[in-house]
Amino acid sequence: MRIDSFKYFYPERPRLLHIEQPLFEQLSRDPNWVAEPKYNGSRLQLHYVNGAWQFWNRHEQPMVYTPSREVLEALAGLNLEGYWLFDGELRHKKTRGISHKIVLYDVFISEGELLLGQPFGDRRGVLETLLHYRGDYHVLSLAPQYEENFRQVFGLLTQDEEIEGLVIKNLQGQLQLGRSQAVESRWMWKVREPSGRYQF
Repeated sequence: MRIDSFKYFYPERPRLLHIEQPLFEQLSRDPNWVAEPKYNGSRLQLHYVNGAWQFWNRHEQPMVYTPSREVLEALAGLNLEGYWLFDGELRHKKTRGISHKIVLYDVFISEGELLLGQPFGDRRGVLETLLHYRGDYHVLSLAPQYEENFRQVFGLLTQDEEIEGLVIKNLQGQLQLGRSQAVESRWMWKVREPSGRYQF
């Protein structure tokens, strides 16, 4: 599906999963699933349209955010053409010492093409190609992925106060974007800390 002008799509809501549920261990052993850290930030729908960047949240509202020079330079380094829509996290002043950083989770629109029907593994490949040639990952980064031992990964990553938990994703997962509201995902699970330290 071709899209050449601004469109807002609500990102999917991952289902919640407790670390002690049997499904958590099942997914950890399944090669079709990967885990990514969930950062303590603001969910970001990052549009590149008509040669300019627009920062939107997950509630169809423009963000009150002024990107730093470093952020704008990092984004310019992607050398994009056409209309792009990225799903990510704005890491800005929610954790002490962390500001003006973006981590990307997914891409919904690539050069004007809405990526419905494309598995998550392929969409991830688009992001990896874009960032591979850019070099500096300090300001703009791609969420790291872990293929196994999710319990160990969870324990290690959540020692960092910026990491809220994990999002476990199926590499074959296809987009279910909403036009009027977010829909519950069929291919993403969010694993929270048992202490309830964060609200998901």
